[in-house]
Amino acid sequence: HMGRWILYSLLAYCALYAAVWLHELGHALLNARFGCRPGWSRVQVKPYVFFSNPGPVDLDKYRALAPWQRTLAAYGGVIANLLWAGAGGALLLLLQPENGYVQLFLWMFTTLHLAEIVSYLVVGSIYLVSDMAIAVQEYPRLRLPNIAAGLAVTAVYLWALLRVPADFRVFAAVWNLLTVLSMCAGRIVFSLLRGRAS
Repeated sequence: HMGRWILYSLLAYCALYAAVWLHELGHALLNARFGCRPGWSRVQVKPYVFFSNPGPVDLDKYRALAPWQRTLAAYGGVIANLLWAGAGGALLLLLQPENGYVQLFLWMFTTLHLAEIVSYLVVGSIYLVSDMAIAVQEYPRLRLPNIAAGLAVTAVYLWALLRVPADFRVFAAVWNLLTVLSMCAGRIVFSLLRGRAS
């Protein structure tokens, strides 16, 4: 049993790392498209996942972008999470894998992408941090639609967690809960530290 839980944890970590990496890649693609970074493929995601970023970004070029471009770049990560959550869900439906470890990875991949969306759109819009702070700074009226969209995704997220196979449903729920809490707390702490430094 212990070996199985260790393998579950390794697969969940890989799914989480992939979700964070693809989130940052979403930002990087748009930043590259808008000409404020040299390419789209290099993003900075540490093994401990926290404080990841879509760098390197040329700040002078970034500040020269139109407000809608900065806003769209801020949403790039959440858009990527939404697309990849859809892809993960589609794979689960199409493949219907029988191998428990493949199932676990796909369920974690799908739900952790949804976790990132919820953490940004709901909590990140209530306590403005990171990507949502950028979007609302440019367009203050986006705050309530962000929260509403986040709550809609939360409903899908909770539904997905209830659909996780019973063999690892508790594991997936606990891992997802810890992930959302860590993401939200990490962003708030990072914002507070950055505020003190400036």
